[in-house]
Amino acid sequence: MNPDWLFLAILAFMGLWILVRSTRFGSFRGGLFGARIQATVGEVTGSRPGYVQRTVRVHILDGPPERAVGLEVVWKTFASYGMHPVTLSLSEARNLSSLLEVATRNVASNVPPDADGK
Repeated sequence: MNPDWLFLAILAFMGLWILVRSTRFGSFRGGLFGARIQATVGEVTGSRPGYVQRTVRVHILDGPPERAVGLEVVWKTFASYGMHPVTLSLSEARNLSSLLEVATRNVASNVPPDADGK
């Protein structure tokens, strides 16, 4: 078999897979999360060291309990764009929320966290 045909077959399969998942979950981003996006809660843009702009968007997903919250981590530069989807269960999202709370509380009071993170 000619390697060119194999490459084209793999490329066609990947394109078809993306199209099916995007249609099934309502959008390209939904296809990446593996669940429909019910709502976007908000976004936070980080500081810009150098030329990279980083943004984290928080989505409510319409999926199984292990895919309840979606984090969309986006980075952009002058000539590039990247996106990484992260899905979290309810317990993982609550754990992340508490870790962020501990971090912000300790930064605000300028006190390092204990060994247990509190």
